Amino acid sequence: MFSCQLPSAKHASNQEHRPLLRSLSDAQVSRMWFAVTVGALVTAWCVLDSWNHTTISNIFQQSEVKGQVLNPFTGETLTELQPFNYTLTLAFLQFAFMGLVFGLLFAFHAALTGNSIGSSLGNLRSTVSDGQLPALVGTHMFGSVLVQSLMMPTNMMSLAFFAGTRAVEIPVTAAVRAKVFGARFGGHAPFATGLMFAAAWLLFYSHTQIAECLCVWSGFGVALSGAPLYFVYALLLTIPATNIVLQESVMIQFQVNPLLMQGTQNLCAALLFVPILLGAHWSGHENVYHAFLMITGHMETCMAVLWLCVQTTGLSAITIGLIWMVDSFWTVAARCLRVVYWWVQQLSVFYLASGTLLSVARPHASLWSLGMVCGITLGICALFMDSRPLKDETNEKQPLNSDGVFKSERFGIAKYV
Repeated sequence: MFSCQLPSAKHASNQEHRPLLRSLSDAQVSRMWFAVTVGALVTAWCVLDSWNHTTISNIFQQSEVKGQVLNPFTGETLTELQPFNYTLTLAFLQFAFMGLVFGLLFAFHAALTGNSIGSSLGNLRSTVSDGQLPALVGTHMFGSVLVQSLMMPTNMMSLAFFAGTRAVEIPVTAAVRAKVFGARFGGHAPFATGLMFAAAWLLFYSHTQIAECLCVWSGFGVALSGAPLYFVYALLLTIPATNIVLQESVMIQFQVNPLLMQGTQNLCAALLFVPILLGAHWSGHENVYHAFLMITGHMETCMAVLWLCVQTTGLSAITIGLIWMVDSFWTVAARCLRVVYWWVQQLSVFYLASGTLLSVARPHASLWSLGMVCGITLGICALFMDSRPLKDETNEKQPLNSDGVFKSERFGIAKYV
């Protein structure tokens, strides 16, 4: 004979009042907010980067009427157009705008928080004697997006080689971090660095295959080929990554306010760009006077240049946030997600405008979409497998609590040593 014991009324009442979802610990909530914040910053960076490239392309496609020319053979009157090809002027305006904005933000932040501007400037002066600030300004100048557009190749490059060169900035960042911070392997496991390099290569190569690129370059300046092309291209791949590492060093090692750092490097870059502009104007390479007349005289061009400066300022601010929350290595690694953003855009447009499957309509793109998925998977594996050295020069002087946890205000999470 079987008996069944019913739960007591008190036990049933406790079950009813028990929440359906288990409450999370403070550490789990912190990790979730950390992941959400980093994801939002990376997404915003990809969106602004896409807008930035579109804006630059639209600016250089604009032109103004220069005059009327009579064809002596047909007697037809033709309109002579003057295209916008003032890259150096745009670079100068970009530096000046960002320097002014970040300088004002720093002054407002200092007045709001009551921080001493003198102590902040003292920290900044220490970077001059150490050589960090001159290197920061130099890499910022030559690594800017607009200066990069000064060169383009005369011949096509292998897509596989292009993908490899785009991914090489990841091990370069690790090497520069090892030099600047004195951390072994740049503070990241070599296997994770290699895995992230493979992920970036696969993402860029899959992107070029899906886009069916015949030429993977876009530039509005000097056409190069041979050894000069590869030399300048190598500099353009390494200098921006070096600049991000130097930004991390100035903020972390010298405790310089990020707003002050950005304002200083942009104002110094603008001042150093003045003789370059004058030399280009006197040599006839670029008519700076006509460039300003064209920008101020046409509302479309003026607004496009203004939005370009606003977008570049936003990209710099997001870069600071990513460096502060993760580090320069993962900030550079996150740049490869720009092709993931483009791929998601293309898939969304395809499935909204078409009722068929991608594998049926575009089998080649479907195959390399699988390559994109594999690249994303490799990147996630590299992220989870990355482990910092247990103890290095960058955290030896940082305090530990009683549980042996390295409290890093920079990352907002605890790192175990």
